[in-house]
Amino acid sequence: MLLHKNFHIPNDVVTTVPKRSDRASLPPPGYLTVSETSLRAGLRFPPSTELVEILRRCGVCLSQFSYRAMSVIVGLIALFRDRGGCADT
Repeated sequence: MLLHKNFHIPNDVVTTVPKRSDRASLPPPGYLTVSETSLRAGLRFPPSTELVEILRRCGVCLSQFSYRAMSVIVGLIALFRDRGGCADT
């Protein structure tokens, strides 16, 4: 629950601690891998529609973005929303 509180993750989002046998590149069915650095960079749940669209267009998953890339993307989304540049606000 500390993770939920520190990173403002809704209570209905299920988180789990990986087992030693788990691999970040192959999460269990129904789960996705998210690094702490992505959360520190500003990733929130549920992910914004803009972020999902960027991931889809780039053909990548969340864990493939570096801390810096995630920080820039989250910052740009916030800037565009603040300035009225995103359609989904």
